[in-house]
Amino acid sequence: MSDYSYLYDEFPEVISGEQLRKILHISKRKCAWLLNSGVIPCTDSYQRTRRYSINLDDVIDYIIASENAAVNVQPLRPPEKFREQLIDEWFDVPDVLTISDVAGITGYTSNAVDRWIVKGSLRSVITQTGIITCREWLADFYCGDGYNIVKKVDKHRKLLDKFL
Repeated sequence: MSDYSYLYDEFPEVISGEQLRKILHISKRKCAWLLNSGVIPCTDSYQRTRRYSINLDDVIDYIIASENAAVNVQPLRPPEKFREQLIDEWFDVPDVLTISDVAGITGYTSNAVDRWIVKGSLRSVITQTGIITCREWLADFYCGDGYNIVKKVDKHRKLLDKFL
C-alpha cells in the first residue's frame, strides 16, 4: 500500500469533482458515476458547476479499497486433469507447431496466437524458418493464461465443456 499523505499537501480537505478526476485519472463520466452511485460519498448541490463536495479522506479510503480489491483477485485455475486431457485430445497433433498450426488447432486467429507469444503467455522459440512452439507448451498455455481468456472461440469452449 502506498502512503497518500502527499494528497493533503496538494489538495484541500474538501475537493470538487474535477479535482477527484485529476487524483484518480478518470473521465468525467466515470467520476459522475462514482459520485452519483455512492461509491465515493459526497455532497451534491445539484448546481451546473462545482456540483460535488468530496472529503479527501473518502477519496483516500476509495483508493486503498480499490488497491486491496485488485490485490485479492485470483485468476481462475482449471482442474488438475485438464492438462492431461488436452495432451490426450491433441495426441495426433505434431510436437512442433507454427503460429498457423496453433491457430488451426485452437480456432483463434494467427494474430491472437502472435499476441500470446509476444506477451510471453505462450512459450515459443525463434528458428531460421520462423517462430515455433510445441504441443506441451500449448497445453501449458491453455491451463494457464489461456484458461482465463474472456471471449473464447467455439473450439476452446467445446474443449472445456468436454472436460469439465
